[in-house]
Amino acid sequence: MIINKTVLSDELTVPKRLSSTKNHIHFLQTVLLLFFTLSFVQLQAQDGWKQFRGSDRSGVLTGTEFPEALPENGPELLWSLEVGNGFPEVAVDGNVAYIFSSDSIDGANEYLAAIKIESGEELWKTKLDSIFFEVDGWGHGPRATPAIADDMIYCLTGYGKFIALKTKSGKIDWTIDLPAEFGSALPRWGFTSSPMLVDDMVIVETGGTENRAFTAINQKSGKIAWSKGVGITTYNSPAIAEINGQTNIVFANDTMLTSFNPKGEELWAFRMPLRSPTAMPVFISPNKFFVSSVSDVGGFVVEINNNEAKEISTSTTMQNNWSSSCYFDGYLYGFSKAKLQCVSVETGEMLWGKRGYGKGSLIIVGDKLVVMSDQGKVIIVEAIPDAYSEIASFQALQGKSWTAPSYVDGKIFVRNLSTMSCFKLSK
Repeated sequence: MIINKTVLSDELTVPKRLSSTKNHIHFLQTVLLLFFTLSFVQLQAQDGWKQFRGSDRSGVLTGTEFPEALPENGPELLWSLEVGNGFPEVAVDGNVAYIFSSDSIDGANEYLAAIKIESGEELWKTKLDSIFFEVDGWGHGPRATPAIADDMIYCLTGYGKFIALKTKSGKIDWTIDLPAEFGSALPRWGFTSSPMLVDDMVIVETGGTENRAFTAINQKSGKIAWSKGVGITTYNSPAIAEINGQTNIVFANDTMLTSFNPKGEELWAFRMPLRSPTAMPVFISPNKFFVSSVSDVGGFVVEINNNEAKEISTSTTMQNNWSSSCYFDGYLYGFSKAKLQCVSVETGEMLWGKRGYGKGSLIIVGDKLVVMSDQGKVIIVEAIPDAYSEIASFQALQGKSWTAPSYVDGKIFVRNLSTMSCFKLSK
């Protein structure tokens, strides 16, 4: 893990004389506390990209600053690899990037590979399952983004095998076959829901029979901690939020938006005015969620008070397809069908819109939108409601690119249905 050096202000100087030993000790304690507090903030900002949409699954990384300007000749391409078909985001931990994809070497398989960030060298590669072949031509291979906790990484294959591997060796530690264990039905476009980390558990939508739609699994042992709820296997991924001191594990499944606490106890449930959204719920601090789909309703906002959910607004302005919006400073930024937009959460009004990027995706780093067009172009945009303000752009990939970028320590990781690349954005 790379941690930036913390520099104390020049104004913070030790006085030449202290009135007493007690004052001296107190002063040193204060300096050390400040140092370690700042170091902790720096550490949090550089904590990798360990699950879908980043560490808190918001797609927003506010603990770091995006480079003010890209190099004149564009960012440096550190390396590019042919990785085959797949849609998962690139997961990053320390100096290793993990790619979950597929190939036709020695049969057609889905695999997980560990890549050394400095050089692009493959450290290990593990076959996980037969490749999921998609029937409508959108693209084959895995869909769900892996999750990393300590020395383990968790993957859900297109055919529903949930697999835990050691990050150092790629050795499989345990496997749960969701259709066999839970009676989960194979969705038309494969198992897609990305697993989520909560305490010592990994949470996954199982869509099982007998009220086993949502499941918590012990990260180390692979034993089921709890399995609750009525639902089907969908293309949505769970969200997490702290509301009034409670951890909310939130699923948007079929027509229901449901929250559980880490013990598996249902906190609240809300019948949505739309069905089966693909974009995951977006948390709007301190107690709201935005859910959207391409539908007559478009999107809606619910407010949570005393474990009761109440709809407070609906709007057709933002209609997310598979790419989730990002919330930042009172506004939603996202793709409504094939249009990049900024929408006010308070009024539902579109402040600006920009076409030309197809059905793209985005994350937010610092106060910048990092946008990926569906043809592999990366566009850097100011995250402001005033007007669309583009800073820079570069062609990162060629061809269909439906996966959002990952960002860690000044580097951007991108992938599509053939290639994975790493770019250094600053000089």
